[in-house]
Amino acid sequence: MRMKFYLTTALFILACAFSAAAHPLGNFSVNHYSRIEVEKSQIKLRAVLDMAEIPTFQESAAIDTDKDGTLSEEELNRYAEKITPGYISNLLLLVDEKTIELRPTSKNITLPAGSGNLPTIRLEWDLIGDLPDSANQVRRVKYENKNNIERIGWNEIVAGRNSGINIFDSTTFGSGITDELKAYPQETLSSPLTERRAEFSFTSNTIPPGARALQNRDGHISAPVEKDKFAELIAVPEITPAIILFGLLVAFGLGAAHALSPGHGKAVVGAYLVGSRGTPKHALFLGATVTVTHTLGVFALGIVMYFASSYILPERILPYLSFASGLLVLFIGLTLFKNRLLSILGYETSGHHHGEDTHEHDDLPENSTHTHGGSTHTHVPPQQVTWRSLTALGISGGLLPCPSALVLMLSAINLNRIGYGIVLTLVFSLGLAATLTAVGLVFLYGGRIFDSPTLSNNRIVKTIPVFSAFVIACVGAVICYNSLV
Repeated sequence: MRMKFYLTTALFILACAFSAAAHPLGNFSVNHYSRIEVEKSQIKLRAVLDMAEIPTFQESAAIDTDKDGTLSEEELNRYAEKITPGYISNLLLLVDEKTIELRPTSKNITLPAGSGNLPTIRLEWDLIGDLPDSANQVRRVKYENKNNIERIGWNEIVAGRNSGINIFDSTTFGSGITDELKAYPQETLSSPLTERRAEFSFTSNTIPPGARALQNRDGHISAPVEKDKFAELIAVPEITPAIILFGLLVAFGLGAAHALSPGHGKAVVGAYLVGSRGTPKHALFLGATVTVTHTLGVFALGIVMYFASSYILPERILPYLSFASGLLVLFIGLTLFKNRLLSILGYETSGHHHGEDTHEHDDLPENSTHTHGGSTHTHVPPQQVTWRSLTALGISGGLLPCPSALVLMLSAINLNRIGYGIVLTLVFSLGLAATLTAVGLVFLYGGRIFDSPTLSNNRIVKTIPVFSAFVIACVGAVICYNSLV
């Protein structure tokens, strides 16, 4: 039995030695990554352990408890549970010389393929500790990783700056190199990074005069990590009626604010309704269509990402959705441009007929005077708002799901808070639609000033609806182009 083990070990080492795709830092390396993030009342630590092929092989005997030659998910989880306390005990974190007790909030173990398709071990921990006092005053953090000191490997430490916290006088940087030990730089392998200790000061106030702000490795000042406020609504520790009410109000407000950000259909909605005889009923229908489309889009893409993420990548789907949205907008714009241009030039358009004995203009405003028998008369662009075009416009406005809403839905599934996540997403979509509806109403009522007798025959005023239709077509073309790029 011993002879078989030694033979297997020898063959394993030979396989690593002659493999074409060796581990970047050598098959014997054990690598560590730490990212420290300070919040106002807590300090978070992201720790990653990356074992190369040979350390993984050595640990396999302890992991494979049933000795069947394969490392099952259950065995891997037991191994992670076993080594976690010892690993955390070797992560020394002090704030003003007071030891911070770290507790795990999540851990994950995987077996990425290494040289010769041999497995490597990757362990990830998310740890958290409570700050002893307020972050308002200047505090000093000291951190040291004492795990596997005797092993060769890459050791990287990053100080993360969250919004509201300023970090300064740091011995480490605000940016990493290896994307949490996923991509090692080839040019520095002869002298791998050896960051085992780090110190920095932090405060929620402005940094003291003369202090050196946290920098990235490229020399630029490190920017704070902004959390997604909408996605954070689902991650509250406890759901109570007060929390639910507050969350719904915030979700509606964030949806409304999201609609005001660039590229969410405000220009299209406004340009469409310029020169159209719309009503509040049309604006409400448009908002409802946006709400339904956006909500269903979030649910559909969230389900696809959750159950088929190994086969379908969301970043591959979103450009197609964006292209479809742009195509709808382009079609609407070109159709409106054609109809309005033909109408202003005096050509026949659908719903506008000239006959010898009768000439009806029931669709025109009362102040659009018409005289015949050789005299000139004013043609204004067609003002009918069709339900078909409204539906297409609403779909185009809600077709592309908001990434924040997707993150929230996936978090809701992961936290088993699906019902609350659905309600938050729906209310977020309602806020988005309410803003677009309000924009539509503003343009509807604002556009009525052009119906006055003094302006209705003005050539510039008559061309505004044509120009607005051209704007819609241009917006659609830009959306299509950006999605293709």
